[in-house]
Amino acid sequence: MTIVAFGIWNFSFSQKTEVKKYHVRIDTLFISQLTKAYNTSTEKLLEVLEVKNENRENLGFGYQLKQSGIGKGSLSVRYNILYYNNEVIAYELDTYIPNKSNRIKKIYRTKLSGLFEIDQDDKVKPLVHGISNATDPLDGIEKRNDSALDEVMNPFSGILYGNRCGYGMRVLHIRNIFKAIISNENCEYLLYSKNPATRLMAIEYYYNHLDEFNQDQQEAIKLRIEKLKRNPMLTKVCSGCMAGGQLTGKLIMDLKTSDNNK
Repeated sequence: MTIVAFGIWNFSFSQKTEVKKYHVRIDTLFISQLTKAYNTSTEKLLEVLEVKNENRENLGFGYQLKQSGIGKGSLSVRYNILYYNNEVIAYELDTYIPNKSNRIKKIYRTKLSGLFEIDQDDKVKPLVHGISNATDPLDGIEKRNDSALDEVMNPFSGILYGNRCGYGMRVLHIRNIFKAIISNENCEYLLYSKNPATRLMAIEYYYNHLDEFNQDQQEAIKLRIEKLKRNPMLTKVCSGCMAGGQLTGKLIMDLKTSDNNK
């Protein structure tokens, strides 16, 4: 019985070892293909990522966002792709080093470092291309050089409008960074974000703090809100654990008339 049990264990261990080798092999091949494609063209990169021309989120004003990813053996790569009139103008790639043995981690680190920056704790920094195209405001207002504003303007930071969302009811990332920087002085500027969630949060803030804005600020913001209402689109909204789409115009009207703003 002992011999039989050892034989089964040995067979199982051998199988797991072969699976690990297979995963490393296909992952390192994929990373090589990804690196070569990145150094060739955006078109080639999208081919390797197997990006489909479907399920894009409409951000309004000609902008769309594609959020998805691709998985291989033990590795997956998440991506955000920003389009303007169907042309890719910015993208972000995000991945990680699988939690394996130190020897296998070293293999992944060596391969990934040809494309990504990796810190001493093996944390992979997202690769971003065309970031200014994502963070610059829409036409109608002058660009501000402020990294905190750039982060909340960026659709890659999350386009889901709401407060707490999901089974854990965690505060949305975009909500957290918005709350950290919002003021009367930048509220109008955020209404020109390419991120629809940021635009709605700025409107929400404005209606909740009307008395704190001077007359000139109110007039400028009112005009901008009216323009946003005339841009028909669905905005991704999360309430509780449910996410869906709502018309932006209706959301704006609800924000204006909600009890919080009376």
